[in-house]
Amino acid sequence: MSSILDDQLRLMALKQYGLIKSIKTPDISYADLKFILKNTENETIKQLATEKLQYLNSHPRLGWAGSLARANRLGSFHSESTKD
Repeated sequence: MSSILDDQLRLMALKQYGLIKSIKTPDISYADLKFILKNTENETIKQLATEKLQYLNSHPRLGWAGSLARANRLGSFHSESTKD
């Protein structure tokens, strides 16, 4: 049940930001793109998400591994900025 609610909240957040704008964001995650594809009926959005997934797959450092690297970088930045 909580998984369904998490998915609904995630979709609402993506829609709030704008699905097309989310897809065009340089650091959108592979998981979010797959999630958008799974949960939309709009053919334009499906096409954009598919193209972005193909792009990420052809550039591995931008895909899943790139997402992890960016998250780690942001995490280390946050920990450095909170030190006194």
